[in-house]
Amino acid sequence: MLTFLAQPIIYFIHFIHSFTGSYAVSVIGITIAVRLILMPLFIQSAKHQKRSKELMSAIKPELDALTTKYKNSQNESEKIIVQQKMQALTSDSLKSSLLGCLPIIVQLPVLFSLYYVIKLDTVIASENFLWMNLGTIDIGISIIACLIYLMQSVFSLEKSQPLNMKIMVFINPIMILIFSLFNPAIIPIYWTVSAILLIVQQLIIKKWYR
Repeated sequence: MLTFLAQPIIYFIHFIHSFTGSYAVSVIGITIAVRLILMPLFIQSAKHQKRSKELMSAIKPELDALTTKYKNSQNESEKIIVQQKMQALTSDSLKSSLLGCLPIIVQLPVLFSLYYVIKLDTVIASENFLWMNLGTIDIGISIIACLIYLMQSVFSLEKSQPLNMKIMVFINPIMILIFSLFNPAIIPIYWTVSAILLIVQQLIIKKWYR
């Protein structure tokens, strides 16, 4: 299945290579194409997060008042009212989180395909780019990918987010570092370019939906 997915990417890499003469530039081209494809999902996620934030701002004062008023209440109907409002707030936040995960999930087949590209095509795997070889593990580009994704995660944070959400921003970069350290350099190259493009997307989205 993954071999089947890798073949179109191999053809696309060779196609771009026929113009650029560089397989690394071809990988960058694929990354740009993927980010453009994911742009509608990213915009939809930004819209939903904005609506969710506005809804939470509207509901939270009422919810806090109800919680304070009925926190010691023994009346079951009053407890149910508070629980229902809390569930409504949590449900909307969950939808935003799921939408935010979609772009990552969609990228997984591309990442696995790039891994198989190196396994199936020795010509691509043997190319050197800057100081690295596309088909071998490189600590330098792995660290760069981690740091740029950390920058992107910090950039996406909002001051109003709780501490536990702020701590969560370190998880993705660390996972990317670990994943990159066990895979060919073509993978962290993809992550690095993807993170840079994601920062650009976030700048555009913040300007449109601030």
